[in-house]
Amino acid sequence: MRYSRFRRFRVVVLMGIVALTLLFSSDSIAQADQSSLSGRVVDTKGKPVAGLELGIKPVEITKPRDIVPRTPFASWLRAVTDKRGRFSFHSIDAGSSQFVMFPESASDFEIISLETGDLTFYSTAFLKNFPTSFGKLTFTLEPGTHLENVVVNVKPPRMRIRGRVLLKDGTPLANTNIGLTVRRRQRKTHLFIFPAGGSGGSSGRGVRTDAEGYFVSYYPDETSEYSVIVKYEGASAKSRWFRLKEGQRNDKLVLVLKDLEEHRVRRSERVKARLAVWVVNSENDHAYKRIKCDSWEDATAKAEAENAYLVTINDETEQKWLEAVYPEKAFFWIGLRVPEKGRTWQWSNGEPFNYANWVASQESDNVSTGAREIPIAMEFFSKRWMAIGSKSPFLPMVKYAILEKERTLEATQ
Repeated sequence: MRYSRFRRFRVVVLMGIVALTLLFSSDSIAQADQSSLSGRVVDTKGKPVAGLELGIKPVEITKPRDIVPRTPFASWLRAVTDKRGRFSFHSIDAGSSQFVMFPESASDFEIISLETGDLTFYSTAFLKNFPTSFGKLTFTLEPGTHLENVVVNVKPPRMRIRGRVLLKDGTPLANTNIGLTVRRRQRKTHLFIFPAGGSGGSSGRGVRTDAEGYFVSYYPDETSEYSVIVKYEGASAKSRWFRLKEGQRNDKLVLVLKDLEEHRVRRSERVKARLAVWVVNSENDHAYKRIKCDSWEDATAKAEAENAYLVTINDETEQKWLEAVYPEKAFFWIGLRVPEKGRTWQWSNGEPFNYANWVASQESDNVSTGAREIPIAMEFFSKRWMAIGSKSPFLPMVKYAILEKERTLEATQ
């Protein structure tokens, strides 16, 4: 079925990604919630490409350079080109999607451009030094759109290294940002037998694995020997050296992060050890410790279990000391709550309230009061204090508290 005219067309270029918002409609067909897209795939000579597996990958742009899948891999729409290179996708839902091939980073072809009518949109995903996942053609179809006769131009990938990252149990490390380093060396030979000297270099950057754990790098651009290192959460895996001639590809690398769980355990132990340390303030001879907690009440219970209390801040000197000891950008519960209406302010350990360090929008005289007390936290940036009630958007961000107690033999500096 043919459609008579374009209704609206919008192109969004965002930080290197060509995001197509293709809005089409028909005078004769009623709008529906889901859309379709069909066309054909041709190579650089205009010949149809048969048997090529294509996909529609629903994505979400969470940050200017962060594009993540919004549905499970198994639910992505797929199609295979026929002998004339034709394909068709139906039931495309609303929201952003990417036009991809399967496997995303392991196909024998790469998308160069997409043509619709007189308009051509180019992909940058295959270009050197461009972010692979970020340069894919991303589009949004208006509900009920049926886009036909799209021409997708593809070509065999140029010189590249493609690999797959697996966990120890063989599970792919899917849709994950990893560190990738490609090392290069050129060795000269002596009497054409023994290697002697040479030159080398390396290229390191962050890449994102696809839904099957594949990554791709276009760093190799000359005849040389190469080796690949991937890093994730402290764990790493390294390939052997292999030789590539100009124009060749290595698409068979498999890198296994065998020690990832061990690194995670050690990191967890380091965090626990750091949280267990009491730091002594020489000005008042009191000890302080940062803890993780689920709520102000949970922090209070954990403080009591350690014969301590949530921190009481008595003056500016103590406030500045705490800021220096706990400089990380995080919220911390302190031992103060907005009192119920009609009651006086005081710290949870019973000490009088003689010093305040409120954020600009809050003062003890105008913080709203009611039938319930509202806990106070040091906010993440300025370390000033703010009331965070049950409906505050900041509540989920408060994961820590600071404890205080008189110095004991267990407290270390």
